Amino acid sequence: MNLSAAIATTRSYIDANWEKTFRDSRAESVREFPLPRPHTVPSTDPTMWLFFYWDTYFTNLGLLRQGRAAQALNNAENVLHCIEQLGFVPNISVRIALNRSQVPVSAPLFADIYRHTQDRAFLPRAYAALVKEYAFWMALRTAPNGLATCGTHADPVTLADFYKVISHRLRDIPEEPAARLVYLKHKMAECEVWDFNPRFSQRAADFNPVDTNGVLFLFETIAGDFAHDLGLSSDEQLWRDRASHRRALVDRYLWNEQRGYYFDYDWANQRPGSVVSAAPYFALWSGICSDAQAAALVRNLPLVERAHGLITCAEGSNTSANTYQWDAPNAWPPIQTAALLGLLRYGYVAEAKRLAEKYVLTCARNLEQTGQLWEKYNALTGGIDVADEYKMPPMMGWTAGGFLHAAEVLER
Repeated sequence: MNLSAAIATTRSYIDANWEKTFRDSRAESVREFPLPRPHTVPSTDPTMWLFFYWDTYFTNLGLLRQGRAAQALNNAENVLHCIEQLGFVPNISVRIALNRSQVPVSAPLFADIYRHTQDRAFLPRAYAALVKEYAFWMALRTAPNGLATCGTHADPVTLADFYKVISHRLRDIPEEPAARLVYLKHKMAECEVWDFNPRFSQRAADFNPVDTNGVLFLFETIAGDFAHDLGLSSDEQLWRDRASHRRALVDRYLWNEQRGYYFDYDWANQRPGSVVSAAPYFALWSGICSDAQAAALVRNLPLVERAHGLITCAEGSNTSANTYQWDAPNAWPPIQTAALLGLLRYGYVAEAKRLAEKYVLTCARNLEQTGQLWEKYNALTGGIDVADEYKMPPMMGWTAGGFLHAAEVLER
């Protein structure tokens, strides 16, 4: 497949389909948490009609690259609204999900908007929202060791409703009521990271995730930059200190010096997790790595790099009866994009271009064969023969945003 032609054709497809993913909230809906501006949904499939928190960051990468800054700003305004109203951003804009968040990407999302618009009036609102959202993560999602965990503040009735939503996706849900509630609590917590995956031994709320803590370091760094731009010197120093403290904790609990890799940490049992995943490349994106750690992550790319992209978790990670979508052999767009951003941050341009080409060609080839972009791909075959928990939808959203970013990397 000719690379230039593949990029041109896929860009044209994305450009022609953005408007199909712009949607107004239904204020009268009893299910939906209404948003004030039109939001971008992940797919042209009508079953995926909600706002998803971390999807929106990666979607905005594409909107800003194809002249849709107004819609990217709408998305940012919706994130601001959630924080102002709730104190956090729910992982989905539906009332049953108002008990959990997602990897907190508001700071890089706001930074991209500010960089693009240079609108000084946006900055104090964005900064105030970051302060408020950070309080949520510190108060409700911080483990005893000082690092972020994932969790939920759902009551038993909501957990019972959650069971109805996910029961067809998981095979090992306990029958005994008390054990089932504990299981569901951990699985709902898992939705704040990757739903679902083998990283946390079925106890997501007992772990410090590498990706969440990396993105929170980025959050603290950007909040410090905003405080600097606003002339808030004491606030700036506070954020710098917070970021420095998180880096020290991540080095202590999540970094394995012998293996040159980050691992999630089981804080409840005070031991590192065992699963090799692609989550460390979110840490690379965040800037939390030393130069030596970044070099080690680049050397260790073969742990998760396959013929058609980065695999989510290494083969053999899953020891449960479940089939997990955030597992081998799947390559998810946000993982590819986070890795590209991280490699570029540390100057590994050749490696970034190699991964970008894999992702671009995978998207373009499947578009040619099926007429669609997809939620995820098979990192081994390059096709859409993926491990599924539900019927995979066609995708725009982060698949399109990641494609446009990767194409830009190749054209540098």
